[in-house]
Amino acid sequence: MKTCRRVTALLAALWLCSAPALAADAACSAFGNPPQATSNGLSALSYALTRCSGGALLDGYIDSNGTPRRACFWDNPAATAERPLPLLIYLQASLAPLDTQIGKTGLLDARLSADLSGDAAKRGFLLLAPLPRYTRHYYPLPNGFSLGFDVWYRQFGRSERSVDGVRYPVNVDFATIDHYIAQLVATQRVDPQRIVLLGYSNGASTAIAYAQNRANIAAAAVYSAPDPYAFLDDACPQQPVTAAPASIAELQVTRRDAPIFHLHRDCDVYGSCPNAQRLGARIAGSASALWREQIIDRDQQPVDACDAACGSNADGSPWNLKARITGSHNHNSWPDAWDDRLIGFLREHPLPAP
Repeated sequence: MKTCRRVTALLAALWLCSAPALAADAACSAFGNPPQATSNGLSALSYALTRCSGGALLDGYIDSNGTPRRACFWDNPAATAERPLPLLIYLQASLAPLDTQIGKTGLLDARLSADLSGDAAKRGFLLLAPLPRYTRHYYPLPNGFSLGFDVWYRQFGRSERSVDGVRYPVNVDFATIDHYIAQLVATQRVDPQRIVLLGYSNGASTAIAYAQNRANIAAAAVYSAPDPYAFLDDACPQQPVTAAPASIAELQVTRRDAPIFHLHRDCDVYGSCPNAQRLGARIAGSASALWREQIIDRDQQPVDACDAACGSNADGSPWNLKARITGSHNHNSWPDAWDDRLIGFLREHPLPAP
């Protein structure tokens, strides 16, 4: 795993040496920051090295940037058209390859036995992991350019939008997730009331925004999500709202009824705990009636507050020494003691019957 991260960091550094830096004064729009370009070569190399840990690599989709996109899929032979199973979409953390992450989540074993449906005769689920791409992020190096999903360009709709005569294409990562979900739903082996998300870090941020903008998502459970609307040096932060935006400082999300459970550490990477608390206040107050949050310490025990020594800035404290050491360790340690509660939250929040 350490070798993979060193290679990822080296590739990012090499690419950044020949690329212009993110502009601090990026042209903000109704959808936040401008979309970022993809390194097709590094993305293709990453896909070629992905083994899907015993699953299948899905391909055949090219996004609107012209980038061939991939996804990993782990089937469950118990799923049939007559007895469809839930579909769980795992959205990975940035920087590290999927193969170094998916095993520690417990999902590979859980897909054959976990109770995600509340029906003893329908245990298990189908597991899908759309792969991210090499692109720029508003994170410190080496994560400033790495594998990840773009939550800074926030045209999260399903089709092109036009605002004041300017046309905005759909966020390519959201379109990729849409495509691979639709591909599996078309098999009729997916329970449409139980399409759920589980996200980690950058993938957790993506899961929150995706759940707030897709009516077909029943619920999301996420671990250690930075605020997808405002974190660190985001040049174009926005407040999520359900009403029409008053200015480009606000972003309209299409769902207030998306159940979301956010689990995060009291000392987390980039000193992000206060940012996660502000995210909860922003979303629960204006954009989600079903927001749940739990802070845990390094021993995975519930606590009521962030560790102030790890950073107190609601935008994050990336250079705080404790955040860089203890926070990074906590962040990279999957909260396995909470696996059943994460799955339980998803099980308890299906979509209403049609």
